[in-house]
Amino acid sequence: MIRRKSVKPSNRSINRGLLAVALSNLFVLSAGAYFQEGWSVVEPIRSGGKVAINAVYYEGREIWLVGADGMVLRSRTDGRAFEKVEVGIDAGLNDVYGRRDRLWIIGDKGALAISTDGGRSFVKNPQRVHRRGKTEQAPDFYSVQFIDNDRGYIVGDEGLILASTDGGISWQEQSSGTDAQLFHLCFRGKRGWVVGTGGAVIHTDDGGRNWYPQRSGVSDDLNRVYFLDDRNGLITGDKGLLMRTENGGATWERVQLNVRDALFGISFIDKNTGWVVGYGGRIIRTYDGGRNWVEQESATEGDLFAVSFYKNRGYAIGRDGLILRYYERR
Repeated sequence: MIRRKSVKPSNRSINRGLLAVALSNLFVLSAGAYFQEGWSVVEPIRSGGKVAINAVYYEGREIWLVGADGMVLRSRTDGRAFEKVEVGIDAGLNDVYGRRDRLWIIGDKGALAISTDGGRSFVKNPQRVHRRGKTEQAPDFYSVQFIDNDRGYIVGDEGLILASTDGGISWQEQSSGTDAQLFHLCFRGKRGWVVGTGGAVIHTDDGGRNWYPQRSGVSDDLNRVYFLDDRNGLITGDKGLLMRTENGGATWERVQLNVRDALFGISFIDKNTGWVVGYGGRIIRTYDGGRNWVEQESATEGDLFAVSFYKNRGYAIGRDGLILRYYERR
């Protein structure tokens, strides 16, 4: 069960949840939102047309947002202001992942851009995947993760899993054993989990050389997967679905929540403290690794799609340009 926990009120709120924000070359957070404790709604300066934002990545120094039409935004001021970054791609971008000075951005139609200098420059490396019996057009990529500077993975349409051992220069397809759309992946060393449509969960113990299904016990679409360690993990899904495992996914149990809205993004700052966001402005927090959850006041009913935390600060993004910032004194 979850219970609602109040925080201070705000100063002011893809397919499967495309998220829109109006921007010029720069938009700025209000000072009130920046210094407010708890969740607060940040409203960007609105100028020009709307551009969809699909993912957020925050690692303490910089915040990265990616979205439609090859849009990439970066903040070097802990979210006080964002600037456009040109990567030379005009396709929709769905995910961004970073390790120190390296960044990988992926998107529709095999879009891939890589930076090795902290985002000062990017190299396009589009991937044309030729798959027997599959759709001829370039597949859409949905999620990317690297476990070190060389070894990384991408998942996407029609059960697609790609693996790289050279930092993303070259990629090899792995046999997933499913035709489900694969929305998200999580790796810890050689162990990895991937989730997607129709309750699909697949797992590898050997870096993806072999994948096998795990029983989720549900048929709803699964949106995100997150593992705290080799044994303890969480999955979010449609219709308020939240599942957890304590045995590496051998069995999954449903967490009982009074939630019917789809749940999406997951972010943890340690083995106990984490957040999940979803539609209808839903934000829930755990203090015990996912066993119990407290609902937090988000000051919005807008749909939330992704969240990223670093220590005592976090950012969530949502439909129609919705950006939320979290801060707490420690």
